Amino acid sequence: MYEYTRAVFYYETDKMGVVHHSNYLRWMEEARIHYFNDTDLAYFETESYGVLSPITEVNIKFKYPARYGDTFTVKMEMTKYTGVRFSIKYVIINQNNEVLLEGDSSHAFIDEQFKPISLARAIPERHSKMLALL
Repeated sequence: MYEYTRAVFYYETDKMGVVHHSNYLRWMEEARIHYFNDTDLAYFETESYGVLSPITEVNIKFKYPARYGDTFTVKMEMTKYTGVRFSIKYVIINQNNEVLLEGDSSHAFIDEQFKPISLARAIPERHSKMLALL
């Protein structure tokens, strides 16, 4: 399981010091970018081949609010990979190990004309690296 940790920034909160709900989705993306960078699958490199990977679905269950001054950790793992689609599960906890969020995201590989594409055919070496993450 991959972990990404950082502090809550002031601008992510409202007047009460509570994190606005939209930021949790940003944290999921932030963690996902670091995950792929750290596993030699950086988005910018995949995109240099003309392969994009948009989100096709996101599910989030908010459990407990994050606040200014907190530190959070996004724990994530890839749960599915077909060569054309992949899914990631997330759990976000605070410094007290309280679960803030549980969620998942689904993604597809597409070409620059927004048509589905097989990573195995388009970039075989990246396909192998994705398989290794399961």
